[in-house]
Amino acid sequence: MRALFVLVALAMGLTAAAGALADDEKPNRIERGANKVGKGIERTAKRVEKGVTRTVDKTKKGIERTVDRTEKGVKKIVE
Repeated sequence: MRALFVLVALAMGLTAAAGALADDEKPNRIERGANKVGKGIERTAKRVEKGVTRTVDKTKKGIERTVDRTEKGVKKIVE
């Protein structure tokens, strides 16, 4: 009877150890996936920021050109 109890306890211990190893692998896989997603979000944010900055700069230059042309046109009409 005692031997049976020992065998059952040993089997349960091995099962728990195997389960603990499997549980250890899952968070690592999840963490790796989360890191990849985080890096992708950072890259996308940087790309969007660069695009917006580029668009704003081009728009400012366009407005400045339009203002300069308008001022020149007004000066010609006034003179």
